[in-house]
Amino acid sequence: MKKLKSLIIFSFIALLAFGFAPDKDDFFQKEAPFTIIEKSYFYYVSGKKATNGFKIQLVGTYDSRNLNFSAIYFHNRELKVVPNVHLDKFTLVGGYTTLVSKDILVDEIALNDEVAQESSGDDIPFELEDDEAVIVYQINGRYHYYKVSGIKKMETVYYP
Repeated sequence: MKKLKSLIIFSFIALLAFGFAPDKDDFFQKEAPFTIIEKSYFYYVSGKKATNGFKIQLVGTYDSRNLNFSAIYFHNRELKVVPNVHLDKFTLVGGYTTLVSKDILVDEIALNDEVAQESSGDDIPFELEDDEAVIVYQINGRYHYYKVSGIKKMETVYYP
C-alpha cells in the first residue's frame, strides 16, 4: 500500500513538472507587428587585415510605429543592430568579425568553410539551426522575441 501511494505521488509530481511545461517554441511570438520579406547572410574573408566573419541582413515592413529593434541572435552570437528605417520598410544588419591567427592562412580557412566559426560563440538562450535567427524587439518598453527561419546563405565574399 505504501509503495502504491509513493508511486501515485511520484506520477502526480511528474505530470505537473513535465505535463504543463511550456514548449520551447512557446517563448517566441507567433505573430509580430512586422513582416520579414528578405533574409540572407554571408561569410567573408579578408586577407589584408587577416579577419573573417559574417553578416546577416533582414528586410521587412512594419505595422506599428512604436517598435524598436535591439538585437539579433544568429550563429550562437548576440548581434547588436541599428535599424535603417525608410517609410514603412526597415533593414536590420548584424555582423561578427574575428581576427585570424597568423599561423593559419586565410585561404585555408576559406577552403575549409571555417569562416567565423572557430569558437562556439556566446552563451545564448536559444537553440537555433544554421538558417534561423531570433529578432529582439520592444513595444512600449516590453521585450519580445520572434524567430525567423529559412535565412538564405549567400556565397562567401573574399576581400583582398
